[in-house]
Amino acid sequence: MGRRQWRDEGGRVAAGWGILRQIAAGAAAVLMVCAAPGSASANETADDPRAYGYDPKAKSVTGSSSMLSGPELAEGAPYRSTLTGSGPVYFRVALDARSNAYVSAVAVPESDSDLTALHSLQISIVDATGTSCDRQSQGFANGFAQPLAVTAIRTIGSAEGETDAKCQQAGTYYVAVSRSSRGAGAAPWKLDLRVDAEAPLKKAGSGGPSAAAPEAKPTGAPSQVDGGSGFGLAAAVPSGTAISDISAGRSRFYRVPVGWGQRLTVAAELAASRKGSYVASAVSVSVYNPARMHADTAVLGYRGEAATADVEDLPAVAYENRSARQRTDAAMRFPGWYYVKVTASPELATTWGQAPLKLSLRLTVDGAARNQPAYAGDPGIFQIPGVKPSPAPKDPSAAEDADSGGMKPLAIGAFGTGTLLLAVAGVRVARAQRTSP
Repeated sequence: MGRRQWRDEGGRVAAGWGILRQIAAGAAAVLMVCAAPGSASANETADDPRAYGYDPKAKSVTGSSSMLSGPELAEGAPYRSTLTGSGPVYFRVALDARSNAYVSAVAVPESDSDLTALHSLQISIVDATGTSCDRQSQGFANGFAQPLAVTAIRTIGSAEGETDAKCQQAGTYYVAVSRSSRGAGAAPWKLDLRVDAEAPLKKAGSGGPSAAAPEAKPTGAPSQVDGGSGFGLAAAVPSGTAISDISAGRSRFYRVPVGWGQRLTVAAELAASRKGSYVASAVSVSVYNPARMHADTAVLGYRGEAATADVEDLPAVAYENRSARQRTDAAMRFPGWYYVKVTASPELATTWGQAPLKLSLRLTVDGAARNQPAYAGDPGIFQIPGVKPSPAPKDPSAAEDADSGGMKPLAIGAFGTGTLLLAVAGVRVARAQRTSP
């Protein structure tokens, strides 16, 4: 397979992934896909297929340049906003004294924005006195525009010092979102905002193991599952086999259910095409947890020969992962819908134009859900969905089966273990090493 490097979302190398993984036992089962149609979030995705797709329920809010006058963001509701200049914009959130809070921002620069590794998105949470509770950032190390997600956390637990104690009190907190000031330019960035609360546990280790899921045999021909154009429009892939493709400069989003004790691996395969100049960061594959925390990214290089990028060292989902030092491990901290973002570099257009390239995205979930902690409250998004999840909102930029007019079940099976495959018939898999941008 060649040399491996672990990367942040933008493609920067992150060293030190030497922690042994404890993964759930169980045979993998191959399940068939439910091809979920989307739902329009806004007309811009129909007008411009490269446009980012918001959740149809997203409310528009305008951040304030003043911390005290920022609009309030409610827990569990999607929002859309805009970020201009280099100064921060502020929002308010009301937090209790018992729940962990996750505030995520997805920055969406214009597709033709001139970005480099110097550009980044920052998000921070501060209390009413201005005490910083958390600050996180993410950069465009691949050097081109794409949706970029970052999440700040207000954690409840054993307070270590005065700062931690202040940040665990109930009350109003302020969220600051900004971008790097060095060469940020005047073009605005769109924002996709969300706040989610994680209830405390009833007690450590509460809850029992669930029965192992039965194996589901794949039947029928592969079906097309086009990725969504944003987190809120991510194509649900609870199981199965499907055909997909991607064009230069575009990002596609998928989501897969992962439970306690289960381990997710991802492999993206770009099919062979006509030979061309080598593109070092041709396709990036990023994994995010249900709170949109970035877990890991793999990058493949491409010159027209079939190539593969793998995200394969994620640990099994466990509550105790949140105390891990490495971000990849810490992100795998709760169950729910995990997101996979696949982005094709605009450099591919130089040789291959805007014609879609055939993409195979293999999502494998190993192990039966087990050792389930019990939340003392509504788990919200932090729970594995049912066998028949509700369809994702319709995305006008994704192709829809003309005959089905809705969800097209090929075969349904429980997904305690499973291999999820977005496959292209006839694509030969050639392993390509992860290359530096």
